[in-house]
Amino acid sequence: MISIGGVIGVGMFLGAGTTVSTAGPAVVLAYTLGGAVMFAVMLALGEMTVERPAPGAFRVHAREALGPYFGFIAGWMYYFSWLGTMSAEIVAATTYLTRWIPPRVAPFFGLLLVIILMAVNLTKVESFGTFEFWFAMVKVVAIGAFILFGAAVILGYPGHPGLGTKYLTGAGGFFPTGFSGVVRAMAMVMVAYGGTEVIGVAAGETKDPASSVPRAVRGVALRTLILYVGAMMVLVAVIPWYETSLKESPFVLVYDMLGIPWAPDIMNLVVLTAALSSLNCGLYTSSRMLYSLAQETPTLRALSKVSPRSQVPYLAVIASSISVYAAITLYWLAPTGAFLYVTSITSFGFLFVWLVICLSHIRWRYVVSDRSAFKAPLYPWLSLVSAALLASFMFTLTLIREQRVGIYAGLIVLSALSAAYGLELLGTVPALKRLIPRAFPKPAHAPVTTTTTATATTATATTAAAAASFGLLIAKYFGFVSEGAPEA
Repeated sequence: MISIGGVIGVGMFLGAGTTVSTAGPAVVLAYTLGGAVMFAVMLALGEMTVERPAPGAFRVHAREALGPYFGFIAGWMYYFSWLGTMSAEIVAATTYLTRWIPPRVAPFFGLLLVIILMAVNLTKVESFGTFEFWFAMVKVVAIGAFILFGAAVILGYPGHPGLGTKYLTGAGGFFPTGFSGVVRAMAMVMVAYGGTEVIGVAAGETKDPASSVPRAVRGVALRTLILYVGAMMVLVAVIPWYETSLKESPFVLVYDMLGIPWAPDIMNLVVLTAALSSLNCGLYTSSRMLYSLAQETPTLRALSKVSPRSQVPYLAVIASSISVYAAITLYWLAPTGAFLYVTSITSFGFLFVWLVICLSHIRWRYVVSDRSAFKAPLYPWLSLVSAALLASFMFTLTLIREQRVGIYAGLIVLSALSAAYGLELLGTVPALKRLIPRAFPKPAHAPVTTTTTATATTATATTAAAAASFGLLIAKYFGFVSEGAPEA
């Protein structure tokens, strides 16, 4: 199962700069509310996953409870959300690298890190687990140490008086931007919690979901709440909220402002590790979701091929890595805006998927099963309230100019997916089959031809994406391409 560390990434370490500057110290309330909604969604997912463990997780649940359309939409939206998350992680990692490496050179190292992580995900699942275990350990220990250190600074220790509530209430009050600041921060806060639903996806490769899934739901949700809310409380209490930005992680800024030797560099290494860990987790999750989708999509069936040696869906892993190369390109074109553009798109996708999970759970006991060994409390009211809050969080994307691209892109993707689903339905009507061209002609021979072609196509596309990113980096490095941030 995915550990707590696997879901702590960009939304926590770099995204905190945006949420704190938007809501001030009251961002603690935003993380508390977001964490409560996350816990409710995980409880609902846990009940359905124990009853129906599957590689597609909530995609399968949505299909059974709400119908095939919602299963199709939820699966693809989740896949694209993780592509966006991985893109945000590599943008964050490249930003962290600029502390030690000139900005013109950092993306080259970012590209190298992507290639290394893709290679890790192409090996056995055990290798992924080992890699992720150490990544997670570094993050959890670092956040725990940060909370303890911050508590000492706030309360004071021998020879050093504590800060007390100096920054919590003395820099414009607890609500310096009003309650509207908390509302506007909610979409980005939910990105920080995005990824906890991975426990449902990983259940398909778990030997005993009935015991491991409930344990993971409670553990991930509760420990995430403690670490996130605790860390944010310390963060806004030891530095002025208006000093945060997207230029570096606010966790690094804390040690910089307190003047502790070497600590900022150590923390920067930790947040870099966190970004790579989340990227590693994203490659795993997105490839498994694509694998599940490919099994049910005739034109993508070859992407479901599994390596006989490592038992890894290697074509799905390769295909899922393409977006990360595109993100490095976006970072070069718009380093100041790339993070918000990518995360806003991601936030819409995760909020939509969580909304579908809640809606699926509301109907689950009526139309699927009420015999799950693990049942969410307060059924169905907890899921109803969570669904209403998630819908309102999606609306908050319209309140910040840089984040509006998220809801625009999300609606466009939803429309495109709905159109694709409609074409699939029309293709089942005998009278219309001849009018709708197939995406790929039926192979004349055995599926080996299809698999070989898909392997070559996927590998070629990935190589082309990497080469294009590398080419653009070279062109930018020598001044042939100028920077220009796209409009939101």
